[in-house]
Amino acid sequence: MTDRRRSSFSHSFPPLRSGTHVELAERVVTATGAGNVQYRDQVKRRRSNRHAIIENPLAHLNDEELKEDVTAFQKRCLPKVDRAKLLRAARVAQNVRTYDEVARSDDPEAGKHLPVQLDVEEKVALKAEKDSLFSQKKMFMVILTVSLAAFLQGFVQSSINGASLYADLFGLPNVVSTRSGDENAQPQGDDWKLGATNASPFFFAALLGCWLSLPVNDLIGRRGAMAVAAGLIFISSALSAAFCYSWVALFGVRIINGIGMGLKAVSTPILASETAIGFWRGSAILAWQLWVAFGIMMGFAFNLIFYKAANEWVALRLILGAPLVPSIFLMIGLWFCPESPRYYMRKSTRYDPQKAYDILRGLRKTELQALRDIYLVYKSVELEEYSDHFDLENQGDNIPQGFFAHVKGYASQYKQLFTRRRLRNALISSSIVALAQQLCGINVFAFYSGTLFSGTLRTQERLMPMVYSLAYGAINFVFGLPAIRTIDTLGRRKWLVMTLPVMCLFMLAASLSTMIDDDKTKAGIVALFVFLFTAAYSPGMGPIPFTLASESFPLSHREAGCAFAIAINLLFAGLIQMFFPSINASLRISGSLGLFAALDLLAFVLVFLFVEETKRRSLEDLDLVFAVRKRDFVRHQVTRYLPWFVRRHVLRRRGEEKPSLYVDLIWKQRPRAQQQQQQKTYAQGGGIGIGGIGGEEDWHDYTIGGGGGGGGRLDRSNGNGYDGSSMVSPSFPRRPSEFTTLEPTTRISEDSNDTAHK
Repeated sequence: MTDRRRSSFSHSFPPLRSGTHVELAERVVTATGAGNVQYRDQVKRRRSNRHAIIENPLAHLNDEELKEDVTAFQKRCLPKVDRAKLLRAARVAQNVRTYDEVARSDDPEAGKHLPVQLDVEEKVALKAEKDSLFSQKKMFMVILTVSLAAFLQGFVQSSINGASLYADLFGLPNVVSTRSGDENAQPQGDDWKLGATNASPFFFAALLGCWLSLPVNDLIGRRGAMAVAAGLIFISSALSAAFCYSWVALFGVRIINGIGMGLKAVSTPILASETAIGFWRGSAILAWQLWVAFGIMMGFAFNLIFYKAANEWVALRLILGAPLVPSIFLMIGLWFCPESPRYYMRKSTRYDPQKAYDILRGLRKTELQALRDIYLVYKSVELEEYSDHFDLENQGDNIPQGFFAHVKGYASQYKQLFTRRRLRNALISSSIVALAQQLCGINVFAFYSGTLFSGTLRTQERLMPMVYSLAYGAINFVFGLPAIRTIDTLGRRKWLVMTLPVMCLFMLAASLSTMIDDDKTKAGIVALFVFLFTAAYSPGMGPIPFTLASESFPLSHREAGCAFAIAINLLFAGLIQMFFPSINASLRISGSLGLFAALDLLAFVLVFLFVEETKRRSLEDLDLVFAVRKRDFVRHQVTRYLPWFVRRHVLRRRGEEKPSLYVDLIWKQRPRAQQQQQQKTYAQGGGIGIGGIGGEEDWHDYTIGGGGGGGGRLDRSNGNGYDGSSMVSPSFPRRPSEFTTLEPTTRISEDSNDTAHK
């Protein structure tokens, strides 16, 4: 078998300017043949991870190759950075678990034989970045900006909700869905007009705003796109308050609002995901949904305040114009917010590694962490561009230039979302969760809580429906708080599969409660189950769709993939806005809520079968998670995980370990006894055999050969015809021969034994 370790693709590409795809192709083909072979294999694994191996992106470099690669990177991209410090950081990145153990050891001599000696500040920082949610204090400005953008989103939704109660003032007096009284009334034309008016911002966010986020982000970055969005919402709110006296005018102005919403909904979660530490990325992106909920609550509160205005016309003007105030605060916050460092690492945009490093240095607690992260991002981008080179080779010499090159490039990105397995799997998972958020029915209450409670109470009075709406908004915000931290420890997937069945039951109970005869009793019980439904929604289905959309795609396709998933979310939000008044007029409240209860059950099945776990993985590691065949994932869920769940939780058989689809070579998750035995064997310099271990990571199919500290090769010997020729992963992150492992008693962080799939 060819030793692919001997030659790395250390002669990386020099900085490229936008549109220089031909130069990229010319430079890549000058690489050595062995380097091409190695990088082709890595690219294949990141596109098609047949054996579900999660490995360190630097695992294939020995120490000499690492030095060579770091030297080339430093000379070309970071000439102001001390090369020795960069090499220290690269070695820490290559052996992440070893240095995690050193940072946690109480022994002052721990790690003395390692090539990198951590000082006290670095040990504290490395430990804290995994254990402490807010260890990166300088992330505060990013979180604040994301929160302001989210608050604006929620405030706009409440403005739309509140204005619906005043439909007669902008020319829609015959809206059946807001009318108490005749149970036999049929949907009128005004119901459709109200639905179209309320849906217009969501439709145009999905059909224009989200798709425009790709070129806008390319040109002016994530922060610039958010500034454009804030400006558009400011303009639309001002126009709505001043000039909209008919539903047609309001429909037109909300088109501007929708484009801003789409740009912001894509760019904001991406900014959070690309700046956060991987261990707590979910909690950083959670700020989006949490403060959307807070914005909805405060919007309802202001709607209630505006209700007391001198007359209805003034109240409606205030409701429509209120979002311009938070849009101003967002524009101010963006002035102080840093740009995403990964934006400056893309050679197709504003390539500036030094600027990216300066931003990371401001975000991370120590220089070591900033250098480690910039080098890992560089290696990931290098693999992506090497992958893209082969696509360019297939195009031949007919590569367009200028404007048409950009248009063709954007079209190609969207096409590759469907043609590459790694991208397609991420698209399936993120789109299912984005769709499920709308199928669950939460936006029925976000958009039409006033009309629903008005119909339940059988009253034309606007005060009590507004009070119920405010209570709904408060619960949505408060019960989102438990997801802080737990979205990264418990995980995205587990939150979804835990809460969706509960949401289904509460929605069904709310539907059945509408059959109670007494109006006041009925309103109270329906409200109770709606509030319980919202409480179950807030920590799970609430934050996770935007989290998955922003983190599931590689840097090369992040805007395109995120835009696609969020466009689905906003499109179906618009459809709910459009059709719910008529659905509610036809099915009444009981039938409408029952319909969404059934859709909750459908959403649970889709999530269970098709959605991977992404917690506590770096953005670059997720390439390997999503490169596993989707049918393998589904088969694992149905044939291994589900039977195990039944045996453990129904039949109460506690002895069996949870099955896992993935083999983790970064953190080496195995039963503790086997970890200790392997550490002893490895420290003695002998070869390692892991036959028959089984357990959490199902290692019984693997044997690892090779001695000493160089790491071994991973070979499958289970009769499946796999001879290791396409997989050369070491048993765990490669250590130079002078590396030693710590004593088995060394404590590992609470989550180091979490797998990528729980």
